[in-house]
Amino acid sequence: MPAVPGGITVIEKSLVQYAQVNSVISATQFTATRLTEYRDGYFNGWTLYVLRDISTIAGAAAAPQGEHPLITAFIGASGTVTHNAFTAALQVGDELILVHPFLSSAIINGQGGFYYGVVTAVPGANQFTIPGLAGLGAGKFAGATNPFRAFVFRDAAGLSAAPQGEIQAVTAYATATGTFTTNAFTAPVNIGDEMLIVFAPMLGGTTVIAAGNAVGNWQAAETNLVTIGADNVQNRFHALIIDINALIGNISIRVYTQVNGVERRIYPYPAALTWSVAGDAPAIPIINASWPYHEALRITIQSDNAADNGQAVGYDAFYEAM
Repeated sequence: MPAVPGGITVIEKSLVQYAQVNSVISATQFTATRLTEYRDGYFNGWTLYVLRDISTIAGAAAAPQGEHPLITAFIGASGTVTHNAFTAALQVGDELILVHPFLSSAIINGQGGFYYGVVTAVPGANQFTIPGLAGLGAGKFAGATNPFRAFVFRDAAGLSAAPQGEIQAVTAYATATGTFTTNAFTAPVNIGDEMLIVFAPMLGGTTVIAAGNAVGNWQAAETNLVTIGADNVQNRFHALIIDINALIGNISIRVYTQVNGVERRIYPYPAALTWSVAGDAPAIPIINASWPYHEALRITIQSDNAADNGQAVGYDAFYEAM
């Protein structure tokens, strides 16, 4: 039964924005074309945080990396940002985060909003160690009351390879060593990867698209198609479509989740409801509204026709990590 990995974070129309310097106009002005979709003045009063100075690619971190002046003006058509001065000039390629005033105290490590670090060890499956984030307290980054996400900001090889751009929930944190445990990425985190550990509510919703297919003996027995999400991780499901185009029987599609620690069927109702390509459609929308859950959803398929054994069933899900 394949478990769907997390997808790519989309920080859009939220309280935190990512940008890269495309041109430097002066000591207090630069342009970022990614920001041109926003109106004039949109970022006035926000804080500008230099996440990575471009020169650090070849050597040690250099100013203004880590500095965070105030944004004083913004022109939407050109993506021009005016800000208070840094101690050193920005360069083309510098990577930035723009933070809403409500979250401005969160831009400095230790304030609790997000944390930057470089992986120095990979002690086990779905684990990585950032010594600079050790000693912040047991349970600091994990749990329903203090949910954090691990975002792979940059692949160590510099090739934009997986898992760069992926985000997963932090499930455990060892304060003594700075070792994080997460849900699985599509590829392992490696030594040298650059990570952001982000307080989940700051993301304003993380868009995840999970799509694929599975082959099963659908008539022989009710068979797992896919599990989406994870237990004890909050998600809001917006869409789930099941592709039964390759099947010819009457198809039962069932969805299960845990209720007070016990897995229960939550769909369909009535339980005997079935679909067929001939009588319905080749793709069935199972979820087409907002379903917030904090447990995984397990989807199963069952057919009444032996000819459906060995056929592929596809799925396409869209949900938001809360």
